[in-house]
Amino acid sequence: MVISQIREPLTRIVQPVIIFFAKLGLHPTVFTVIGLLLSISTGIFLAIDNFLVAFILIWFGGAMDFIDGGVARYRQLESKQGSFLDSIFDRISDVCVFGGLILANHEVTATGAVFKRIDPITGIIMLASVLLISYIRAKGESVGIKKMAMGIMERAERWIILMVLMFIALLVPAFGDNVIGTLSIASLDITLTGFSIGYMVLTGLCVITVIQRFVYASIQLKKAEPVQESTK
Repeated sequence: MVISQIREPLTRIVQPVIIFFAKLGLHPTVFTVIGLLLSISTGIFLAIDNFLVAFILIWFGGAMDFIDGGVARYRQLESKQGSFLDSIFDRISDVCVFGGLILANHEVTATGAVFKRIDPITGIIMLASVLLISYIRAKGESVGIKKMAMGIMERAERWIILMVLMFIALLVPAFGDNVIGTLSIASLDITLTGFSIGYMVLTGLCVITVIQRFVYASIQLKKAEPVQESTK
């Protein structure tokens, strides 16, 4: 939502970079594929709990996601096929990155303690929410609903917040190392750290976005229904 509002002025700022890449003569799809490969690599490094490499890769992957669209517009190569491919690759990237975090086991070097970066319940809810946010938009647009790109946590926002959480964990190790407490849900013990709590908040915001889009689409469809005349 916020990123969508500043996308145009941000594009103007980085226009020289986009022009540079456009003049290389590479098709925008090349940047889309590079972005996908970087996201897959990010997921792998997140799964093995290498936050430093993962942070660098996710940053460059996000840059590629921005550049491919800019190059396509600059060279007037925008197409439905390119949009379709970009959307599919974005979903694969989401699964790789957020799925990689579900697998991550974190070891605190000082104490030797090992725990999950995020608990499986939060991880699965987050992954489901990410996919539902995109699916509701796609389905809504397919039935003619306008302005489906709404909600507090669109793709760019959630990736930026994830990067901020990762950056803090790298800059302040205690943010991800210090166990604040544990929660017991059924037979599952959830380890709470600054990072995991931040990730829970991000997950909650994504769930709210799913609800926002679902309610918005439902209201718009209700308004579009023809009024049935009484037969009396």
